[in-house]
Amino acid sequence: MTFWAKVKNFFFSDEEAGCADHLLCAEIVREYDIRGIAGGDLFPEDAYNLGRAFGSHVIERSLRRVCVGYDCRNSSNEFARNLIRGLINSGVEVVSLGLCHTPLVYYAVHKVRLDAGIMVTGSHNPPEYNGFKFMLGMDPFYGNDLQQLADKLRRKDFLEGNGREVVMNDIFPGYIADIISDFNFDHDLKIAWDIGNGATSDVIQVITSKIPGKHHLLFEEMDGNFPNRSPDPIAAGNMEYLSKFVAYNGFDLGFAFDSDGDRLCVVDAQGKTLYSDQVLGVIATDFLKKNPGAQVIADVKSCNKLFEIIKKYGGMAIMERVGHPFIKVRMKTSGALLAGEMSGHFFFKDRWFGFDDGIYAALRCLEILSNDRDAFNNLEYGLVTPEIRLACPENKKNKIIDDIKNELKKKGVDFVAIDGIRVSSELGWWILRASNTQNALSLRIEAYTEDAMDKLKDDLLNLMSPYVENVSLNAWPAK
Repeated sequence: MTFWAKVKNFFFSDEEAGCADHLLCAEIVREYDIRGIAGGDLFPEDAYNLGRAFGSHVIERSLRRVCVGYDCRNSSNEFARNLIRGLINSGVEVVSLGLCHTPLVYYAVHKVRLDAGIMVTGSHNPPEYNGFKFMLGMDPFYGNDLQQLADKLRRKDFLEGNGREVVMNDIFPGYIADIISDFNFDHDLKIAWDIGNGATSDVIQVITSKIPGKHHLLFEEMDGNFPNRSPDPIAAGNMEYLSKFVAYNGFDLGFAFDSDGDRLCVVDAQGKTLYSDQVLGVIATDFLKKNPGAQVIADVKSCNKLFEIIKKYGGMAIMERVGHPFIKVRMKTSGALLAGEMSGHFFFKDRWFGFDDGIYAALRCLEILSNDRDAFNNLEYGLVTPEIRLACPENKKNKIIDDIKNELKKKGVDFVAIDGIRVSSELGWWILRASNTQNALSLRIEAYTEDAMDKLKDDLLNLMSPYVENVSLNAWPAK
């Protein structure tokens, strides 16, 4: 037995000392995070080993300080404790934020110029899920980086060190002060905030107590069981209560957040749930009036109407693949100051740091509403479905996309392959892609007429039917 193994067995339990022998499940290493079912395919041993692997990666680059936070899921505290222990055993200085929302980790890394950051969160997935989002410096750590990290873990290529944990107590009030310092709001605004029992609770309670207007909080108690709705506000039915509450009580706007607070969904004064590309259209209109000629990035799932709005107000529209790391990298390489995704991630780099923060996005919406009370009402939109997700095994979804691409090539059909398949025609467009966060295929259709919608649905169904069983598009709603 090595000296280090003896030390581990002296200080830790037999279960903890054996953590290094546990191998990470390959299927939970996704494109831009590591995410699985707690106790199913993701275990505390994985958290410890990820701490060892990432800590070693950081130290090998002559870096040292890693920020760690965790959300309010029932398994998050245990995962965070094991992760921190692994980081410390690799020689890292852990800057611990404790229970918080994901944007607070991003903020701490940017504000204090920390070397890296890890957030323990299941994001918008159901309560039984959990996982890890990584940063290296102020850049996302994703794709091949995560695959190499997993490989490092499996090879047990760990450095031994003697790190420490320090608690950063002043970052929460600093975030509050910074996030509201640049805004002036109308005192007459009536806003509903659906926290969904998630990790944004403490932050939103403090912010709404400090800004003008009447604010009503829904489901504000943190609860890892998420008893009132699932962590994903976009999922079918999850916005229903907020929508009815806003409309019945005469509120000006309603906001809903996912469990870790990096996504925002908006309900207008009539209780209508807005698609995120509609919201980005409103934000882009305001932004481009102040920044003529600026670039605006939207993901490949966004509707044509958004790109038309960006061009109408003198902006340059950029289409990018889905996923916050890809958006952030494109913002960095292009110099764009505004971006958004259909999933509800919004990125502001003109007056903020450029990372996705659902609460900051909500405050920007309030600023726009303060200057134009009709900004979010009666928005023009085409005939378009929401994003639809169809369950599909992780090991099959990318092959299905590749097979359909080959089928389209044989037929001579042109398509955009930035992310999956986006096909445009005189009827409208549709997109089919593999989800990066779930075992699912993701699709959306926009048509110019009802007949065109039916035709596009039929075309997509015919393409998918050899690969996906029991697919029916008839029940898909369209605005």
